[in-house]
Amino acid sequence: MQPLAVIILTLDEERNLPKALRSIGDRAPVIVVDSGSCDRTQAIARAAGAEVIEHAFVDYASQRNFALERATERFEWVFFLDADEELSPALWADIEAAIAEPALDGAYVRLEVWWVGHRLTHGEYADAMVLRLMRPEIARFQRSNNERVDDRAMRVKILDTRLIHRDLRPLAEWFRKHVGYAQREARHYLDAQAQPSLEGFHLRTRAGRRVGLYWAYNKIPLMVRPFLFHARALAKGAWRDGIPGLVFAGMHALWYPMLIDLLIYEAKREAKLAARGEG
Repeated sequence: MQPLAVIILTLDEERNLPKALRSIGDRAPVIVVDSGSCDRTQAIARAAGAEVIEHAFVDYASQRNFALERATERFEWVFFLDADEELSPALWADIEAAIAEPALDGAYVRLEVWWVGHRLTHGEYADAMVLRLMRPEIARFQRSNNERVDDRAMRVKILDTRLIHRDLRPLAEWFRKHVGYAQREARHYLDAQAQPSLEGFHLRTRAGRRVGLYWAYNKIPLMVRPFLFHARALAKGAWRDGIPGLVFAGMHALWYPMLIDLLIYEAKREAKLAARGEG
């Protein structure tokens, strides 16, 4: 069994994928799980020596769990890297040290977010962490959108070095991608089986605390909560990153959650009209 594989989920990532692959080099095998790219994504991955698996996309949790299942019998550890991210040499050193710890099941990493050429050091992502390093036989993702790993039974740590997040695609692609995210988030909210609950909530781990935050957010009235989310980003210092920080906070912490709420409102309104025979 090999010690580590890097897994990258892709869909039309020909602009970002080369730099992600360069940041890996020959340090670890790469598995690219592609959901039907129409550009050169698969060719770029194969040319770099990556294993390419095409798998239809249902949701992010399912896609990541599929990758974990494929890796379980072959690798002791996996690191999930997004195509628009990069692993620095310092982070590689942190990863190599972590996987040498026998009493560890996973590790969180902080993000170093870049936006239109500017590094954002304040706002909502200043202290954001994601669980990316994990043992594939233990970890499984939950929730279709904004997927997370239930880490209550896992022994985890936080790596010192940040993971670089830098999207090279045009800004229009950011909007297109987030429209899709918003549509999935709205469907998740409206799904009777996915209504906010406190199942899985606890204070011991980050995943458990996120359950509580998500529950609380969904108790706030539609059209109100985006403004509170935006105010939170500003209170965390988004303005200190200048115009790029303010624009990013406006788009990610106001426009995007407002789009989700508008889609929910539209779906509820159409359902009421249909129930009255006015649709």
